[in-house]
Amino acid sequence: MHTLYDGCLLEPAGVRVEGADVYITTCRSCREELRKDRAQPPRFSLANDLWLGAVPEELQILTIPEQLLIAQLFPRVYIFKLYPKTPGYRPASATLQRGMRGTVSTYELHGQGVADMVDGGLLPRLPSVLASVISVTFMGIGPLPKQWLRAMFRVRRPVVANALRLLQRQHRHYGNIIVSEERLRALPEDDVPDEL
Repeated sequence: MHTLYDGCLLEPAGVRVEGADVYITTCRSCREELRKDRAQPPRFSLANDLWLGAVPEELQILTIPEQLLIAQLFPRVYIFKLYPKTPGYRPASATLQRGMRGTVSTYELHGQGVADMVDGGLLPRLPSVLASVISVTFMGIGPLPKQWLRAMFRVRRPVVANALRLLQRQHRHYGNIIVSEERLRALPEDDVPDEL
């Protein structure tokens, strides 16, 4: 069931109702298109079949490696470049993650190469696939301790299993997948995979 505002399907988080008045928060692109006198809704509006519904909690909490392990396609490769915030400064190991900055670059992958890489409907992917689609580079002195990467790159076996089972029940493109218990056991319980 969706709440309509004055006959319009709007994301409730962007709507404020004060009595009979309805105020909406929009991005610049949508605001400019709404100001035009046209019958069509803005390009990126929910009314253009972009409404997917609320994202289930099981999917909201996935890290990037977890998302890739349950993905049926790999349209991008992720390059993470991390370095200390202040050049030459080496903070205490317990606080380094808060003192890091970096960039993430994504590049399109060659479609046929991706098709050759993935096999059938068995999910999750094996952790070895992560080395093909994620690269993490630390620009600093000495090796980067694994525990500093946990927040962003950890893989949690139960979280991956729950997300796959949810998708299997609720997503038409995941209805025919096979959730492999053997592949689930190959994932860390709650750790950064060695492949990263």
